[in-house]
Amino acid sequence: MGRTADAAENRVQLGAFWLEYRAERDDWSICWYDAAARTRRRRKTGIGGGTGDGPPEAAREALARHYLEASKPAAPQPKAKALVPELLAIWLRDHVSTKEDPARYAISVQHWLRFFDRQRKLGHVINGVTVADVNNAFVDRFITFRKSEGVGGHTISRDIAALRGSLNHAWREELIEAAPFVKEVAAKDKAKPRDLIYTMEEVAALLEALWSRPERRHAFLYSMIALSTCGRSEAILDLHDHQLDRGLIFFLDPDRDQTSKRRSIVPIAPTLAPWLDGVTGKVIKFRAPIAEAKWTDPAAPEYFERDCYDVGKAFEGALIEAGICKSVLNVDGSPKMHPPRRKLGETVGRPVLKGKGTPNTLRHTIITEMHRRGVAEAQIDAASGHAGEGTNKRNYRHLRPDYLAELITAVEDYWQEMRRFTSVHLRSQCGPSVVSLAAARADKRLGNG
Repeated sequence: MGRTADAAENRVQLGAFWLEYRAERDDWSICWYDAAARTRRRRKTGIGGGTGDGPPEAAREALARHYLEASKPAAPQPKAKALVPELLAIWLRDHVSTKEDPARYAISVQHWLRFFDRQRKLGHVINGVTVADVNNAFVDRFITFRKSEGVGGHTISRDIAALRGSLNHAWREELIEAAPFVKEVAAKDKAKPRDLIYTMEEVAALLEALWSRPERRHAFLYSMIALSTCGRSEAILDLHDHQLDRGLIFFLDPDRDQTSKRRSIVPIAPTLAPWLDGVTGKVIKFRAPIAEAKWTDPAAPEYFERDCYDVGKAFEGALIEAGICKSVLNVDGSPKMHPPRRKLGETVGRPVLKGKGTPNTLRHTIITEMHRRGVAEAQIDAASGHAGEGTNKRNYRHLRPDYLAELITAVEDYWQEMRRFTSVHLRSQCGPSVVSLAAARADKRLGNG
């Protein structure tokens, strides 16, 4: 029963429709409950794969299309009748899909859908959430809901922006008669500029936890690039093989325009170079082993692979495994607990843990390290994209033999010093002989060493 409840909580769902994986057919089906017939209905999508991080993008898109077909409004609706999940789905399809990073917005929508489900269970809304339900008290409850999950004010603000954007889009497209005011997170709830950085021992434990599981290795490569370049998260996640040229990483794709969040050109550090050797297509890809029974050749392992634009889930799991985490608290300040796993004989629940920091903390960490090692401010700014520059510098400076030489020397010193804690960052020594700090910590906590 517990497993069924967990599956229902974690499944990808839009309104009354959700995705369900049928392993025996390798197919993601769209499911819904038919109240009239008192039975569950299922529609095959013909899309398989998607292990590890959930259903593949194609299955999510099929769910969105089915949802929209089943609930398409014929004319502008009054607030009391316009369902917010429908408007969010339309916004994702018609507006967000044209953006550079649609997955980021889709994640915020998933948080809203989880919140809507919780509001129904608590009795705050009777049927579906309508535009009329969106008021200050409703948004305050969402803020409290996300805070209870250990989320900071800036992240909650992005989630609220997704709701506000979808409602304004619906109003502009004449899907609703009017868009309500959606309040912002209070300034006091937004974190001050982040000062969290990881120690070298924490980075070593984190890298080992990322490397230890094949389904996390896309996040491992992300981390190696971040710690070797000071690059922005979105720039690393957008990186393709044609942006690796002449020993340089061109974080700005030739087809993109430069924005205020500048994308830099950074030399490939010697420690990073072997990890990028032979990369084709998108650099950061999710890759996980396929069940052995499905291999074409029993002696040749096969893998499922897809492009990846978010490493948050893998990174979070690695932070917790490495011990870089904290307990999540309820609104009353008590520790939040997982329900006991009865099948494992547990009688007491485990505390809910949340990793300290995000993938972007790696960028703060390495920039801080570069300052600590005395790298010139101009070189750090050039690598991290903090400094604007004239056309001549932008187009030709990276051709100089000594371009960012001081920064790359400091990066290599950092990796050399990292050998005191681990060798997992060394491409030639990343096999099973690596001593795991994370495992050693776990043993110590259990009293085994």
